[in-house]
Amino acid sequence: MHTATLRARRGFTLPETLLSMTLMLILIGLSTQLFRKQSESVSTQNGRLDAQSNSRYALSLLDRELRVAGVGVVDAQPLLVQAGALAVTFNANLSSLDTGDVGAVYINPDADSGSVDVLRSSQKITLPGTSILYPDSTYMQAAGVPSNAETISYWLSRDSTSANTNLYILFRRVNARPVKVVARGILYGGSTDTIFQYFKSDTLGNLTAISPASLPLTHVAAIHGSQADTGRSALVDSIRQVKAQFTSVFHDSRTNKDTYRQLRLTIHLMNAGLIHHTTCGNAPISVAPTAVVTPANGTTVPQTYVTITWSPSIDDGAGEKDVERYALYRRLSSVASFDQPFASVPAARASYSFQDTDVLTGQTWVYGVSAQDCTPSSSAVGSTAPVVIP
Repeated sequence: MHTATLRARRGFTLPETLLSMTLMLILIGLSTQLFRKQSESVSTQNGRLDAQSNSRYALSLLDRELRVAGVGVVDAQPLLVQAGALAVTFNANLSSLDTGDVGAVYINPDADSGSVDVLRSSQKITLPGTSILYPDSTYMQAAGVPSNAETISYWLSRDSTSANTNLYILFRRVNARPVKVVARGILYGGSTDTIFQYFKSDTLGNLTAISPASLPLTHVAAIHGSQADTGRSALVDSIRQVKAQFTSVFHDSRTNKDTYRQLRLTIHLMNAGLIHHTTCGNAPISVAPTAVVTPANGTTVPQTYVTITWSPSIDDGAGEKDVERYALYRRLSSVASFDQPFASVPAARASYSFQDTDVLTGQTWVYGVSAQDCTPSSSAVGSTAPVVIP
């Protein structure tokens, strides 16, 4: 019975095997094509996102800083310095080391000290894409006190590392400090392409486009608002709006294809055309500080220090009642003028004093104090007699 129940067994025939292998190869080929197309689609989408992020970051940084151009500038200092097809330069008190600087947009105690105040004429820079040196003078907000507004430049320059001659890099520089890269892979198609476009205000207050053929424009007058500030220099002062257009490109090395993404942004110069009104009235009345040195005795006074004292300004609690702080300056007796404040003291006190412990034996210091109101406008700097550190 066992033998009778056995069935004949045989394998697949050769035609059946070939047919099944053929079908399997067809399925694998179709699946491979599907996966490849999906991979290319994902890569292209990622490329678009990368290109978009590149342009969006560049535009957002430019918008954040150019929008506040003119903050903290003094009357003689121009808001817009350069308006070019590939470059824009402006002045603004964008960042400050001093926590008491009420005119600064940002307070950054860790910022580079060379990028938080006015650009000196001794440190002239060449405006991007031109041969013009700037500035011709060091702008001052009060006698012996330099402006707090730094000079900021953005410009496009060809990417020398790329074989594509249309690829550019967006750079940023503050004063004469090192140049930093903002974004790479920005496409520029030549003179017919538009990166920066400018609009001025006419006599009726309407915005009209400035012809690209007239660019670049620079504020060539050394003093803003002077008799020399006319013609093309004054045309820079009339700019009220900037349009920026960035086209970023992403090259996919796997597919050897380029992905493009274009973004546009209109930036209003919020402070352009504003008259510098002294909203807090006249500049505060100056003060007369004194300085006394206390030598170290090794016990009760472990370290030598200088105490600067002064009485309140007449406008502090009386007069115009608008003094908000006092800025403290110091210079070695061999130096002719004060530079940036090294400290500040809030106002609204009956009397004032400050201790400077950062002194060394053999030095001779002259200290200064200036009252500042809410404009902000500063009084003349009242100086002490020279103080010799024993």
